[in-house]
Order: sequence, then structure tokens, then C-alpha cells
Amino acid sequence: MKITVIGLGKMGLALAKQLMKQGQHINGFDLNPLIVDQLETDKCQLLPDLSALSDNAEKNVVFSLLPSGEPTTSTMKALKDILKQNDMVIDFSNSFYKDSLANFDLFKANGIRYYDCGISGGVEGALHGACMMVGGPDPLDQQLNDVLASLCVDGGYRFYPEPGSGHYLKMVHNGIEYGMMQAIAEGLHLINEQSHYKFNLDEVVGNWSKGSIIESALLDNIYDELNQDALLGNFQHKVAASGEAKWMVNEALAEEVPTPVIALSLMNRNASLHEVSFSNQVISAMRYRFGGHKEY
Repeated sequence: MKITVIGLGKMGLALAKQLMKQGQHINGFDLNPLIVDQLETDKCQLLPDLSALSDNAEKNVVFSLLPSGEPTTSTMKALKDILKQNDMVIDFSNSFYKDSLANFDLFKANGIRYYDCGISGGVEGALHGACMMVGGPDPLDQQLNDVLASLCVDGGYRFYPEPGSGHYLKMVHNGIEYGMMQAIAEGLHLINEQSHYKFNLDEVVGNWSKGSIIESALLDNIYDELNQDALLGNFQHKVAASGEAKWMVNEALAEEVPTPVIALSLMNRNASLHEVSFSNQVISAMRYRFGGHKEY
């Protein structure tokens, strides 16, 4: 089989490099011409166009690492008419699972096997060993299964034999991540603002990162940043939401499952995008009208 990595941004480039480090000879494709300089190697052939995949005598295995939404949707539609029967597509886009189900049906009509893969661990994980949750039709080609497992840390790979299940799990995973990040942020905010003791936040986080119950990769990440700049001066007060938590909260509402922590962490991110929250102005105005309270 011949692996082609589509989308050589941060995650795609890191995964391509790990594949080559393992001795794989791959194809690569990206619309950005600057990618050529980063993949100047005899183990990666850069394709001028995706139509070149139709001439491949070997079984095509496409790793798609494009953003969710239109970039993935349009590429899946194009691949449907380029790939041949029994070729395989592994979609790492972390798309909404219902979009992945639609992609599965799209490819099934042409005899192409589509798998949705949630990937976690960030760029370092893609480069050195990730966590993957793969959903799709059973059985998964054993050679492909072995390649995917080799890209993960020990115990960090699992195949779930139902279409859409990999991206469903990634959706929930990211919702949990939102809640954990919010809790860490609120705790550090209190420590930073309290008036009883003098703490260095990097020392506190470093302490917690060694053997405590809340030890985690997230704490390690914020420790590295605090160690460089205790004021986090390079970061804004705004925090964007990439979509997964919104999908999860909507799914929880549809299934009537309470997820208050994750819902509130999402609302907090939405609130952070406004320099001055209009809702705060509304509350302030009401307090003034009924009680004469003036905000300072």
C-alpha cells in the first residue's frame, strides 16, 4: 500500500515526519508551496495534484489532516472520484461525527473504505507518538492497523468498529479537555489574585505536576509557559472554541445527559471573545435602576 498525507500543516507535517522516521516512503500534498522546503527528502514524493492518486498501482491509503468543515468536505468529494475500489481514507480532521457518517456513505457507494480517526497529543504526539481512536467498518486492514498503532504511544491506540465512532469519542474527549482547562485556569487565577500568601505560579504548578492527583499533560504545558513568563504576557485574554465542545453540549442536550461543567467552560470561552461583554452592561444597568448601584 502507498500512504499519501494530505494537509501538511503542523499536525500533518509532524505525522508525515514520524512515518518517514519509521522508514515509510510516502506521498504528500498541500496547497502551500512553502511545504516543499520542509519535506525535501527522498522518502516523500510531493504530488502536484490529487488526481495523480488514480495512477497508483498500489492500494492508496490517504491520511487526511485538513481542518474540519469545508476543507475536509470538498476534499472528500474530490477523492471519491479519484480513488479506486478498496482504497482507504483515514480522516484525522476531528470533524463532527455526523459529517463523518456522511463521508462514510459517500465513499461506500464507490467501494472505498473510510475511517474517522480522532487524534490527540498535539504536534509532539503526532511527531513522537499520539493517542488515536479509529472508527469505521470492520475488519480494518491489518497492515494499516499496524501502521496506525505504530504512530501511537503504547496503549494509546484503539479501533472501534463502527463508522463515526472515532470522531464521536474525540468530540467527547475535547469537551472533557475544555472542563479540565477551565478548572486549572480558575485555580491559578485565584492563587494569582489572593492576598494571603506570596506564591510563584510556576513553582506551584511544578509541585502539582509531580505525583499529585491532578498531574497531567495540561499542567505540564502551563508549567512550561509560566516558567518562561510568569505573567503570560504573550497571550491575550480571548480564548477561542474550535467547535468540539459545542457539538458535545448539543449532543448532551439531545440525549438529555447533564454536562454542566463542559457547558459552562464553553460559555466562558464565548464570553472571553468580547472586550466588553454587553451582558455585563445589561446587568450593571439593571442594578443601577433597581438599587442605585454604580459600577466602578
